[in-house]
Amino acid sequence: MANMQAILDVIRANASQEYQERIPQATQTNITEIGNPIMTYQMMQNEFLSALINRIALSVIQNKTAKNPLEVLKKGSIPLGSDIQEIFTNMAKDTGFDGLGNKLMTKTIPDTKALYHRVNREGQYPVTITRVLLQRAFTSFAELEKLMNSIVQSLYSGDNYDEFVLMKNLFAGAIENDLIVQVSVPHIESTDATTKLIKAIKKASKAFTYPSTSFNKYFVNKPTSDNGEPITTWTPVMDQILLIRSDIMVDIDVDVLAKAFNMNKVEFLARTLEVDSFGSASNCYAILMDQSCPQIYDNLYEMTEFYNAQGLYWNYWLNHHQTYGFSLFANSVAFMCDDETVSLNLPTLTFTTTATQTLTATKTPSDASIVWISSNEDVATVANGIVTPVATGTCLIFAINGDKQATSAVTVTLA
Repeated sequence: MANMQAILDVIRANASQEYQERIPQATQTNITEIGNPIMTYQMMQNEFLSALINRIALSVIQNKTAKNPLEVLKKGSIPLGSDIQEIFTNMAKDTGFDGLGNKLMTKTIPDTKALYHRVNREGQYPVTITRVLLQRAFTSFAELEKLMNSIVQSLYSGDNYDEFVLMKNLFAGAIENDLIVQVSVPHIESTDATTKLIKAIKKASKAFTYPSTSFNKYFVNKPTSDNGEPITTWTPVMDQILLIRSDIMVDIDVDVLAKAFNMNKVEFLARTLEVDSFGSASNCYAILMDQSCPQIYDNLYEMTEFYNAQGLYWNYWLNHHQTYGFSLFANSVAFMCDDETVSLNLPTLTFTTTATQTLTATKTPSDASIVWISSNEDVATVANGIVTPVATGTCLIFAINGDKQATSAVTVTLA
C-alpha cells in the first residue's frame, strides 16, 4: 500500500497544475477520493495513464518483469535509422630501416576494414486499457497494483523475453553461418568429459591473450572488395565473456574454472553468463568471446498511445527497434559437442499385416530426444519408434539426433 501511495504522489508531483488541484495527495484511506476526479475528467484519465505507463510502470515495477540475462551485452542506444559501422585496422608491418631515405615519399596505406550492421528488429507490443479496468483500479490499492502488473507483464515482460530469444539466436546464427571458430569437446556425461571442457576453455582463454589470426572468422567471410590480409586480434582475460549453458554449469566446479582464468570466484562469475540453450545450435555447450563480439543496440524504445473515445478505451504500444550484429573483428570460440550418434536395431522392416512393429534407437547422448519421420506416411507412419503400416509400398523411417540420422527401409505388402 505504501508503494502505491508513493507512486500516486510521484504522478501528482510531476503532473499539470490542474491535475494537482483536482487530485489530492494519497493517504492510506483516500483511494476513492483520488479515483473519483480521475474518472470524472477525461483529461485527468489521460494524464494519469500516460504517467503510469510511460514512466512509472517501467521504472518502479521493473523487478516484476521477465528478465533478459544477456542484457549486459548490449552496447547502448543509437538514433533510429543509423547503421553501425565497425572499423578495424591491422597492425603495421616492419619494412626495415631505410637509412638512405629511399622510401621517404612512399605512401603506406593501412590495412583498414569495415563492417556494417543495420536495424533488424522492429518489435511492437500492444495493450488495451478499458474504462471499466481503470474504474475498478480505484476501488483499492490492491486493484490499482493489479492494473500496473498487467501492464508490465503484457508489455515489458514480452519485450524482455523476445530480446533474450533474439540474442540467443544471434549466437546460434553465428555458429551456423561459420562466423565463429568451433572447437569439438566430448559429450558431458562424466567427470573426465567435464575436465576436458574446462581444459579446452582454459586453453582458448590463454590463446586469446596473444595476437593471432586463429580466433576470428573475418577472412573467410570478408567482402569481395577486401584484398588485404587476415586480421590479427587479441583479447585480455578481463575483456573475455563466457556464455555457458546452465545445465553444463551444474556439472562444473566453478572454483576450478575460475582458477583457469586466474580469477577468484566472484570475478569469474561477473564475466560468466548462463543461458538455458543456444537456440537452434543445440549441441553448443559454451561460447568464449571478446566482449565486443555482440553488436546489439537500441534504435528506438518508446511508448505511443491513442484514446478511442467511441469505445472508451486506451491503446498503448511499446515500440522497440534494435540492431543485432556479430562482430568478425574480435575473438570468439564455440565449444561444440561432436559425438551425437544414433543407430537403429533393425535396418529393414517388412509388413504383411496391419500389426505394428517397434524400432529401437541407440543414441548418444543417452538423454537425447529422437525425432522420428516417415518418408511416406501413405505407406507407414511412425511415432516414438512404433511403425504402423498403412498401405502397400515402400518408404524409409528416419531417426534423427541433432545432425545425425539413421534409417530403416520399410516394405509393406497388404492383401
